[in-house]
Amino acid sequence: MRRLVPILGLLLVVLQLAAQAPDWCNAASRKMHYPPEIWYTGYVEGEQQSGESLEKAMSRLKDAARVELVSTIRTSVEQTIQERTSSDLQQSTTYFEEEIRDTYVSDTRISSSIRDIPGLKIEAYHNPNTKQIVAFAYLKRTTLINQLTRRVALELGKAESALSQAEIYINNGQKQQAQALLEQVSKQFEAVEEAQSLLVVVDDGADAELLQIDQLRDMKKTLSNLSAQVQNATRIYLYCDAQLFDSEYSMLVGKIRGDLSQLGVSFVNDAEQSNWAIFVEVSAREGKKLDYNGESIYYAYVDAQIRIIKTATGQHIYENIITEKDGHAEGYSQAALLAYRHITPKISEIIKQNIQQ
Repeated sequence: MRRLVPILGLLLVVLQLAAQAPDWCNAASRKMHYPPEIWYTGYVEGEQQSGESLEKAMSRLKDAARVELVSTIRTSVEQTIQERTSSDLQQSTTYFEEEIRDTYVSDTRISSSIRDIPGLKIEAYHNPNTKQIVAFAYLKRTTLINQLTRRVALELGKAESALSQAEIYINNGQKQQAQALLEQVSKQFEAVEEAQSLLVVVDDGADAELLQIDQLRDMKKTLSNLSAQVQNATRIYLYCDAQLFDSEYSMLVGKIRGDLSQLGVSFVNDAEQSNWAIFVEVSAREGKKLDYNGESIYYAYVDAQIRIIKTATGQHIYENIITEKDGHAEGYSQAALLAYRHITPKISEIIKQNIQQ
């Protein structure tokens, strides 16, 4: 029994320490450990509502603390806007162009609905005796600056890769895929500008190099140019069925698409969304087998039916069948392959001539 007494005493001490409120619950302690010149903070108090679980109540108070912290940042931004007069900006020659900083500062708006704040931490505590719930959100200014700087670099890196891929899509005539990427890049630029604007007001040392102003400006020009190419592109629906006797000749459609892509066209999957609907149906047939000095030559024909329709009017601009004949010593299939090789550029040329009228 005597041995149990010290064990029980130790257990009570541990339980008391576990139930002890964090230091940040005390206003004086918060002020000492989280001075406003170093930290952004948000502190709220509340209680569990009727029918509400403790978990949901603590989550609700955490959200309120986050909103309070964002409000603190907003207040700091508004003070910065008021303090940075034109004369102040003109003296900031060690930073970047005054008009740029002025624009970024005056355009900065912080919404209390912002949820994604880099480096933000939130804690909550429930006092079992008073039933009170308190929540504390805190964010170190230097952490915010570092995280925002990383975000600018990361989003610009993603945007640069997306723009490069979009250009590849455009060159291949895949304008729909390019358009989807360009829309993604536009949203990434919005995230970059939001981070840049916030950086300007939380970091007095933010300059054009840190904010990557020139990089963003150049990439916006690229986005504008690529968007114009997508919007101005001729939209083509291409149906291609190519048969090599009992098998499919899949190379034909790729070669035609490649040839037409040089015109900057866009290929779509729905004929109704196109400017031109193009139908190419090609088949191979056996010709004669002739013997020359003891060597057999197999001849094959490739017939291509081509229809080009102007979608807006439904007018058939071109409809015809062209034929290519070739021979080969190794059989009809090789002869047909040779005919396909010679007829493909002719098909592409017919399409080009008619859609460029």
